[in-house]
Amino acid sequence: MFETYSRRSFLRLAAAGAAGAILAACQPKVVEKVVKETVVVEKIVEKEAKPAGPEKKIVRILASSWAIAEVPFDKTAREYNEAHPELEIKLQSTFEGWDTKVIAQINDGTLEWSAAGILTPFLDMKRWVATNMVQPMDTFINSSKEEGAGRVLTEMIPTIKEDGSFEGKFISLAYSFENITFNWRVDYFKEVGFDKAPETWDEWLQAALELKKWGQDQEIYPTAFAGALWTDVGALVCSATDKPYTDEGLIDWEGEAMLQSLAFYKKLIAEEQLTPPHGSDGWLDAYYSGKVASVQAQSSRGVWGQMAFGTDAVATSPIATLKKGGGSGSVYWGNGFAILNKSPNPQEATDYLIYTMGPQNEWFQKAVIKSGKTPIYTSTYETILKNDPQMRTYQWMIGMLADVERSIPAPRNNYYIIQHTMFQKHRVPFTEPGSTMTPEECAKLILEDTKAEIAKQKL
Repeated sequence: MFETYSRRSFLRLAAAGAAGAILAACQPKVVEKVVKETVVVEKIVEKEAKPAGPEKKIVRILASSWAIAEVPFDKTAREYNEAHPELEIKLQSTFEGWDTKVIAQINDGTLEWSAAGILTPFLDMKRWVATNMVQPMDTFINSSKEEGAGRVLTEMIPTIKEDGSFEGKFISLAYSFENITFNWRVDYFKEVGFDKAPETWDEWLQAALELKKWGQDQEIYPTAFAGALWTDVGALVCSATDKPYTDEGLIDWEGEAMLQSLAFYKKLIAEEQLTPPHGSDGWLDAYYSGKVASVQAQSSRGVWGQMAFGTDAVATSPIATLKKGGGSGSVYWGNGFAILNKSPNPQEATDYLIYTMGPQNEWFQKAVIKSGKTPIYTSTYETILKNDPQMRTYQWMIGMLADVERSIPAPRNNYYIIQHTMFQKHRVPFTEPGSTMTPEECAKLILEDTKAEIAKQKL
């Protein structure tokens, strides 16, 4: 049928159909008569819109989930937002690959966060600076109008300030520091005639030997290590010399102090068998089960022990030294926040950090102390730890102040994880019962493997 239409017939049909469609759309369905009407047009007057209030400035801060869980950053963010209605501090937990995303956003100009933490200097400082992820905080601290801003850098423990700096610029504002300490069961040590922590390696060994005899039936380990480079021989070498690191930024593996440290380490673990296997196998579970009398570990581990067994049963003290009063303190590091490079709101982020973490915020300082982390301001020791009766349980931290004041910041490079990995590789055969590996051989293997891996690094 379609093929029988002529071109003229098709056009005529199409024109008729189009006209019908237009009429159907525009005409009323029935038109019977025309009525003259007066049309009243009402003018609609819109109410004048009120101008919108200023848009809140969103200040986003990334923080490690463990830090948010331990100390009340969320509470101080709410307080700060209430006091500054034009701002909104938003805390977000770091996520896998967050630093890669931050660097990408910095490079393409879309950065959404203003600050990030936790920056652990011996792990992160060189990498964060070298990748242009962070910028110095000095100007923002000096420009801050927050209460306590003028006290932040002047009341900070000098070695903590040094730990948070890189090439003369202040990069990381810490809310606390940790150092390697001797965490011990006061009740156990008293059973064998020791009412204070050992001050030298010889005293440590003597106490451990007595504890071995006393706790043998209960299978109590006299002492233990936490099983990391810094907690084990890294801390020992600091307790034995005032120059634990080489000029190239490595632990002085072949120095006399390290060889003595390795020999003492092996004596405690393999020769006298005073520790769990390899010094640390299963130590934490044994610690919480009451089967470890002492452990060389981070200072917070002592507080954990107090929470488990009571404040009278566990104490935290500076580590024992090779010679009484010798060495260079201990390994330590700050737990800090940094302002991101090309941050959208660097001053506002700095102001919030000062409001929260500054020396004037005594409520926050007490919360940090109660979490087991040690404060970074000298004034906090005077106003809180020495003079607040409710904080007597934490007066052991006063000894940490003296310890960190004479300690040496760990080198700012990317070598710690490499050295830690090689230490883990060789410490196991070194501390096996009956091992014939010498401290010199162990140190040489660690150093050779470390240098081989460093040679492959690009940063």
